[in-house]
Amino acid sequence: MNNFQMEREWILTNRRGSYSSSSSTFANLRTYHGLCVKRSEKDYSCAVLLSKLFEELKVKGSVYSIDTNYYVGGIYPQGYKYLIDFQDDPFPQFVYDVADTLVKKSLVMDPKEDWLVIKYEFYGIMPEALYLHPLFAFRNYHLALRKRELTIQDEEVEKGYRFKVNGDQLSIFVDGKFVKENVWYYNFLYPIDKERGLNHIEDLYHEGYFVVEPVHKRVEVKISCSDTEPPDFETVKKRMLKSLFIQNGMLSGILRRSSSFLLKDDIIAGFYWFGPWTRDAMVSLPGLLLVTKKYRIAKAILEKYAEFAKSGILPVSLTDPSNKASADSSLWYIYAVYKYYEYTKDKKTLKKLLPSLISILNAYVKGNDLFGLKGSLIETKRPQLTWMDAKTGDVVFTPRVGLPVEVNALWYNALASVDYFSKELNVQIPSYVVELLPKVKDEFLTKFVKNDAILDVAEPDDQSLRPNFILAFSLPFPLLNNFGKYKEIVDKKLLTPFGLRSLSPDDPKYLGRYEGDQFNRDRAYHNGSVWPWLVGPYITASVRSGADRSELLEYFGQLFKMNMIPEIFDGDEAHEPRGCIMQAWSYGELLRAYKEDLENKK
Repeated sequence: MNNFQMEREWILTNRRGSYSSSSSTFANLRTYHGLCVKRSEKDYSCAVLLSKLFEELKVKGSVYSIDTNYYVGGIYPQGYKYLIDFQDDPFPQFVYDVADTLVKKSLVMDPKEDWLVIKYEFYGIMPEALYLHPLFAFRNYHLALRKRELTIQDEEVEKGYRFKVNGDQLSIFVDGKFVKENVWYYNFLYPIDKERGLNHIEDLYHEGYFVVEPVHKRVEVKISCSDTEPPDFETVKKRMLKSLFIQNGMLSGILRRSSSFLLKDDIIAGFYWFGPWTRDAMVSLPGLLLVTKKYRIAKAILEKYAEFAKSGILPVSLTDPSNKASADSSLWYIYAVYKYYEYTKDKKTLKKLLPSLISILNAYVKGNDLFGLKGSLIETKRPQLTWMDAKTGDVVFTPRVGLPVEVNALWYNALASVDYFSKELNVQIPSYVVELLPKVKDEFLTKFVKNDAILDVAEPDDQSLRPNFILAFSLPFPLLNNFGKYKEIVDKKLLTPFGLRSLSPDDPKYLGRYEGDQFNRDRAYHNGSVWPWLVGPYITASVRSGADRSELLEYFGQLFKMNMIPEIFDGDEAHEPRGCIMQAWSYGELLRAYKEDLENKK
């Protein structure tokens, strides 16, 4: 292979939250990889229907496979040896050199429908036949399953075959003959999941294969999760490219990829294993939707979440709307509404949303068994209520009980935002909003600012050096305005070119590598791992304190130029990417900070 890693991953997504993803060699490296992974509109869960479609070519009487798989006993077949080029922007393209035959394979996914189209182009000696082998999983994407009772109903349809398992179906349309086999392929190994201590061995079902003979210079395979046959490759490609935010310049890759997270009325927190999370959606919304002027989608999301907010507290995630164990998600919603109004000046929508915002404030003032007022500040009563919420079994790794600094910065911001909205709309709001504002500010200064440090949590006081206090400087209504005083220690202990460490390396709890089994990964998650999304608050706070914009842009230049920005990086050099391969708020905060603080600013 030439100058690229075997483990490089690619992904295509659509507005339904479905996706297609694998590696540069088409060896599936994770349980979450699959050619057709369909998301449920009901609960946002995903099912891997078609794990892969592998190809064999008959050239000059011999059959060659361009497929690659990890098995328990090794790698077979070794199609990666024929791979001479791979590109994944703006869609995956692979070039193989097989016995004097050049094969170019391209994949596109429709932005609105669960349609995938694969195009094969042949140059040089034409193959005598092309064999296409679908391998089915029909399982939840969190699982890796062994051979089991899997009853597939198949039927021939015009130009293809349809495969059904219970309520799921998948159709493959190709100009070829289908030959039934009904066999299992055993012991696929997913090396990334093995490294992560997860289920990593799977059996896949082979119902049969397609024979394309003779082979034309261009062959298209259309895959659909509905009854409808997709249009041709070029049509789907145009639809897909039209849905992307195309712009030249340093942020071109980030902007194109930013569309990957968008549903028609929500935001997927990250790929692969997240659905819509309230906190992530609201942090991401300004960058993903307001900077890119997708105001209609932003409005739809805010109106959707307003229905949940009527009860006062928003759910942690829409995959489980009953779980409301978060002290900050509802406050981030008020922040997102403020940013929406700041960009649009849409008073009609603001007026519609304001009752839900007041319901949120009322719920915080009233309090519950999770959190509530202590004096004028917000106290968390349980250990897993902030964004630093990693837990394995009964062990919570960052138990921030008391007065978390960023929750109270968000609380002040929420009160100030609603006060501002009341003036913009000329409407009355509860009197406690105005009364609490100066009290929160005074009490915050008293509780959190200790000599030359700002506490991460007060009462009980926790002086751990974490990046959470930066939000007190970066939110629209900041509690503090002298970040320059604290920037030196942040730069020395937390700052990296890829984001901010979640804990200072001097701390005995610090873990510099996010690796190993679930317990060890969760232990490192907020105890040293670098989070790219924190670059946004850091840039905003730095610029407000007089930092040089060009120096900031140069320092984070490598991050801004990345196409696929992960959830986290290792705290230790060389800061290997970890966690989700793409995380919404990593993109959102980089886009927001660039637009608001760095772009064309002197």
